[in-house]
Amino acid sequence: MRLLPERHAHENTAAIDNLPCHLARFFGRVLGPVFVRQFVVLPCLAGLVFGRTAVFNSLISLLLAEVLTNLHSFLVIVTNHAGDDLYRFDRHCKARTATFYLRQIISSGNFSMGTDFIDFHHGWLNYQVEHHLWPDLSMLSYQKAAPLVRSICSKHGVPYIQHSVFWRLKKTVDIMTGVTSMRRFPTKWEVEDDLAPVDEATH
Repeated sequence: MRLLPERHAHENTAAIDNLPCHLARFFGRVLGPVFVRQFVVLPCLAGLVFGRTAVFNSLISLLLAEVLTNLHSFLVIVTNHAGDDLYRFDRHCKARTATFYLRQIISSGNFSMGTDFIDFHHGWLNYQVEHHLWPDLSMLSYQKAAPLVRSICSKHGVPYIQHSVFWRLKKTVDIMTGVTSMRRFPTKWEVEDDLAPVDEATH
């Protein structure tokens, strides 16, 4: 059993040594093409069609759109996965087990929800608990599922987290700055038959 930490320490060292290569590949194959398309090709096309001023205007518009899109994505995706009221786990679990479904609920949170107007402006990402439980459901089905999930959680004493997006943002910032940390799920509450093998869980 003592060989496992040594093996993984060696793997981590190798990963760190290869970091420059991975970063070069990431920027070259993932970010590079997007950057060239968004901030070089499109402004140049605008300039060819509408003149030199259009190059500057389209570049500024694309930059602002990129910033706002990323801020919105962070606000509605990251914040309902972080907080001192959500759990983290030491080992992976098997899919479609009781432990799997429990974890989907207690490791994510929802925002305000229930109307098409509210849900649209959250991109239907305000139903994160239901999305984790049933990722293949349609967006509108989450509206129907949420009250049922909340009722089941209330019946069995399972915490069902729901806050405004801005309160979740505060909790996320507290995690990021070290003011608080996410809850660690007690191992004594785990069901061993539902957990993945140790060597698989440590990857």
